Amino acid sequence: MKIVSLTLENFRSYKDPVTISFNDLTVLIGKNDIGKSSVLEALDIFFDNKKIDSDDVNIIARQNGESAKLTVIFKNIPNELDIDSGGKTKLNEEYLLDKDGLLKIKKDYSSLSKPKTYILCHHPSNENANDLFYLNITQLQKRVKELGVEGDFKANTKNEIRKAIWNSLGDSIELQHTELETGKDGVKDIWEKLTPHFPLFALFQADRKNDEKDKEIQDPLKVAAEQALKKHLIKLNEIKQEVEKEIEEIANLTIDKLKEMNAEVAEQLKPHFAPELKWADLFKPTLTSDDIPMNKRGSGVRRLLLINFFRAEAARKRVEKNVPNIIYAIEEPETSQHPDWQKKLMEALQTLANDETAQIITTTHSPSLAGLVEVENIRFIYKEDGKNKIEVGSEDNIQLIADTLGVLPNIPDELDKLKVIVCLEGPSDINFLFNVCHHFDVDLKNDKRILTIFMGGGTLSYWVTHNYLSKLNRPEIHIYDSDVKKYQKYIDKVNTRGNNSWGVLTQKREIENYVHPDIITKLLRLENALHDTTQVNWQAQWDGLDVEVELAKHKRNNVKNSISEHGASQMTLDHFKELNALEEVSQWFEEIKKRLN
Repeated sequence: MKIVSLTLENFRSYKDPVTISFNDLTVLIGKNDIGKSSVLEALDIFFDNKKIDSDDVNIIARQNGESAKLTVIFKNIPNELDIDSGGKTKLNEEYLLDKDGLLKIKKDYSSLSKPKTYILCHHPSNENANDLFYLNITQLQKRVKELGVEGDFKANTKNEIRKAIWNSLGDSIELQHTELETGKDGVKDIWEKLTPHFPLFALFQADRKNDEKDKEIQDPLKVAAEQALKKHLIKLNEIKQEVEKEIEEIANLTIDKLKEMNAEVAEQLKPHFAPELKWADLFKPTLTSDDIPMNKRGSGVRRLLLINFFRAEAARKRVEKNVPNIIYAIEEPETSQHPDWQKKLMEALQTLANDETAQIITTTHSPSLAGLVEVENIRFIYKEDGKNKIEVGSEDNIQLIADTLGVLPNIPDELDKLKVIVCLEGPSDINFLFNVCHHFDVDLKNDKRILTIFMGGGTLSYWVTHNYLSKLNRPEIHIYDSDVKKYQKYIDKVNTRGNNSWGVLTQKREIENYVHPDIITKLLRLENALHDTTQVNWQAQWDGLDVEVELAKHKRNNVKNSISEHGASQMTLDHFKELNALEEVSQWFEEIKKRLN
């Protein structure tokens, strides 16, 4: 499962309900002390079943006797769950989803020590049909007889009886917003089956304690251990139940014997077990260097470890898809990092976010980091009339976001010589063209008439720079990879400007597909060929191949820059001909040359 949104109410500075939506990669920006960290910590409290302090309750709400509430909506819900023993069912068939077909969970912290948890759903409200989850099997069997429900269903399986009663209502069934408390009998059983499917949440904060008890960021293996345990949580809970059953039998026998000697004392006794076991406490892997624990190394090295942990995760998850979802929440990833490493970290996070099983949430104050993020992945947090507001990044607020962070366009000094601006999607695209342009009689690096600029197609830096470029009144050449379909709308806008600008999507998937696979195989010293170029019409398959994913199978990751620089420098015109790309690439450079006069 993945999270769709979080609603905070009466939590710290969030008095009125405020909802923040999440993508696979979400970046929170805003001024200091505006509530960014509170969003991450609220999720941490929600997923880790933590208590909250009285100070976590909004001061006005606390004075009014109101409680803090955290509500999370989930998507990608399992198709089928074993909700009742021996009876598999779907959450929508049990009316456990909201009106949008999503799973909505609310935690109410009326009691700071133990919150009440509710499933918020669009549930039957008809009399004798609105309380079925709270009935045991005997009560359900009695209810179905009283209602005279007939049909082909199992009379000894609770979910079968529930559905039979609901189905008997036909069109007369009435649905309304309902809050099912998970602590009550019946609903509690459902909750225990649902929780193993929730994503693992790992929070990496900027101000860690730096002691032996500090986890995740000091030693990523602890997160790996928790994630591995999450995969087997259902089996572990089954073992726990079997053990408890055996212990309970012995305990009850002991109580029965005690009754023979002192019935009054015996009546006061019953077996009690901890509701949850801390399985992760059994596994404590560590990373050391020369017997020096990682948490004793410098802050930059520890953050560097974090970067490579994400890189390793991205590579591992591309091959292994059958793992629970994980949410990485990272506060100010730029902390203690050189600017070059900040960019590498963001690239690693974006790669990991592209995986189906991961979500990334981060906060940042770094203009360079924010500039690499697609606008729709930005969440802008600010105050208006003393109240916290959260907006999704868009064309409407992009200028305000840029001003808040101080994102500046990358424009050269000698504008008087400038004839044409070549706008490419990313740094690797620029490297590629720089290394092949000499074949087409163009000097992109040194010709002052040409400005080649990284736009990021849809990123914050794109919008900032593009707004600035429009004031220069120079024709622009836009070349974007075809793997992202939404880029077509940008290209269409360029081609309808009427100022001699020109844009195109690549015919092949990405710029890596314009480097011959034999060159990549040799460059990266692969044991087996990246692509079989001996087959007839091999180019058709190569054109649409995700080169990065394919290289991950060869245990080669984050090599885009190497391919676009060192690989492209080995390309010849014959290589372009063999790739069926010579005519296309020639046109790119011809369009540039047309605008130099």
